[in-house]
Amino acid sequence: MLPCFEMTILVAILGLCLLIVLHEGGHFLVARLCGMRVERFSIGFGPPILSFKRWGTQFQIAPIPLGGFVQITGLNPAEEFDHNDPMVYPNRPRWMRLATILAGPAANYLTAFFLMIAVLLHFGMPSKTQKILEPVAGRPAATAGLVAGDVLVRANGQPVNGDHPISEVIQAAQGAPVQIEVLRNGETKSFSVTPDKKAGVYQVGIQIGPIDERTPVTFPAAVKEAFVYPVYTSIGILSGLWDIVRGKGPADLSGPIGITKQIAKAASRGSLDFFAMMMTLSVYLGLFNLLPLPALDGGRALFLGIESVIRRKVNPRIEAMVHTAGVVLLIGVLVVVSVKDIIGKG
Repeated sequence: MLPCFEMTILVAILGLCLLIVLHEGGHFLVARLCGMRVERFSIGFGPPILSFKRWGTQFQIAPIPLGGFVQITGLNPAEEFDHNDPMVYPNRPRWMRLATILAGPAANYLTAFFLMIAVLLHFGMPSKTQKILEPVAGRPAATAGLVAGDVLVRANGQPVNGDHPISEVIQAAQGAPVQIEVLRNGETKSFSVTPDKKAGVYQVGIQIGPIDERTPVTFPAAVKEAFVYPVYTSIGILSGLWDIVRGKGPADLSGPIGITKQIAKAASRGSLDFFAMMMTLSVYLGLFNLLPLPALDGGRALFLGIESVIRRKVNPRIEAMVHTAGVVLLIGVLVVVSVKDIIGKG
């Protein structure tokens, strides 16, 4: 266990920065391999507080820790550049431009892949038996007396585990009290919990995860699990987003502050939970950037797709306006969720 709150916050900040560095590093590496001129590699936004120049690129750390960016000459449709320069982004082949755009999300997926292999080989395969990591204060589970560390055994008489999650039993109950049996300090205890309804979904307010028991795993088995992990995690994330869009799931979004808090909580529980959180966030970061929205990697890839269909480049002014609007909207969302993280979640 990490010794203090300050240390876990520091570890969380460094962990989040590492994911950003790896994402931007993917863009940087592929852009350089594709012969593009990269002017700047920044972690954070704003004027640099630390910088140095190597290989024609200025590497810097900036004070606003809301992400980072790689400045590739010509990537921004509104910027001025030498249109006869073969090293600028618009003058490289379309497949190179697409590879450069997708390299950031790909780096995040590869990060999750290799982290999963390392975790499985070091810690072993997780058990399907689940425990309560944290009951949310004031929600039905905490009010009924369930506590962190309780091992989930049955719900309404049905065994619950990773293959048969308790959420399915709760939804099937349709708001009626759910009898939850747990194992606490070797003793079986039973609690009657009445779910509440948030955004059309019945919940009891618990965060769950596998118990600490793990079994050794071979390298081929670890590679297999690591390969499918980003896929299943992405499917779960997209399913949750679709539920939010349909109004059947809670829109509980977090900004950098909230994410840092979650990483810190995971770090306080131990290295295994910390690495598990890092894997999940790496997939989140990769998938989020693949969404076909303005200013994101997926939005830029969408414009390349349009360019392929119409057989000519999209008007740079129109593309610039779309991406600028996306940046403004993204910053607005970040500000709103960050205020919520500070005020609403404490």
